[in-house]
Amino acid sequence: MGLLRRFGPLTRQELSRHLGLTEPAITGIMRRLADAGLVSGKKRPTTAHYTALEFSLRADAAYSLGIRLGAHGGEAVVMDLAGRIPQQRAFTKSEEIKEAVLHIRHAAGLSGKLLGCGIALSAGLPLDRKAIEASLELDAGPLFFLDDTEAAVNAERMLGIGDREGGLVIVIVDETVRAGLLIGGRPFRGVHGLAGQIGDMRSGVDGASLNEVATLPSLKAYLAAHPGATDGWVAIAARHLHEAVLAISGFIAPGAILIGGALPDDVFEAIIARLSRERDDKIRDLVIAPWIPSVRRASFPWAGVAVGAALRPFSETLLPDDRP
Repeated sequence: MGLLRRFGPLTRQELSRHLGLTEPAITGIMRRLADAGLVSGKKRPTTAHYTALEFSLRADAAYSLGIRLGAHGGEAVVMDLAGRIPQQRAFTKSEEIKEAVLHIRHAAGLSGKLLGCGIALSAGLPLDRKAIEASLELDAGPLFFLDDTEAAVNAERMLGIGDREGGLVIVIVDETVRAGLLIGGRPFRGVHGLAGQIGDMRSGVDGASLNEVATLPSLKAYLAAHPGATDGWVAIAARHLHEAVLAISGFIAPGAILIGGALPDDVFEAIIARLSRERDDKIRDLVIAPWIPSVRRASFPWAGVAVGAALRPFSETLLPDDRP
């Protein structure tokens, strides 16, 4: 089901290559999924004599909700079984969650079963789970809570760039700077669940932390002192972020490093361009270091946090548990 969601319709032969299973085994699996109403098959259009049967997910067979909740609001999305987002709505206060969810559910006109709601929370958010449950007051199925960094890396793994060799890292920038780590196909959280909390990392000649110079509040403060001029802030933020990229690359050597979050699109693009120059300078002047990957934008708006949250009910209720 994960393959069909990521790649679209596939034949038995294609599924067999992806999974390393025999075609008769694939036939049995697809029969069970079809009996459950989750997949359908049809002949693939072709000019050849032989027309293979291809299978696809029945998008309207099941739905999930995904909520991104941060210090200053968030967004709610509806996702169908195929991974599409038919409706989404932003909100600015936690009290508006219920209204946002009701709106998108009504607008989407859900025809299949609602499997649950994934809720992705920013690290250190001063809201408890019972308060969030009370604010929903909805028959949304089971609730699944996860960190926003974990939601972001899962969105990239399942619907974005995939599971890159060496893993991937997503840096999220809003009120703080933090990173989601995907290593060996699994989110890495560390012993106390604090892996990736890089905001307090100090670097540069000024010894400033990322949270002091590379966040949305620091950008707003800079613009208050320098109206309309973001170049100076971008130069400082990118220099410090590059030091974090070097540290991450040196210890983890991921296949990709992505960035997303709450900054304006043009500021993100300027930071990425500056990070590229910092990388080129480092490689040219100090060391030949192909292990320093280029930083690029996350595949989805706001690092895909709401998308990753919406994927959680599917993985928890329909996919086999692959945790050790």
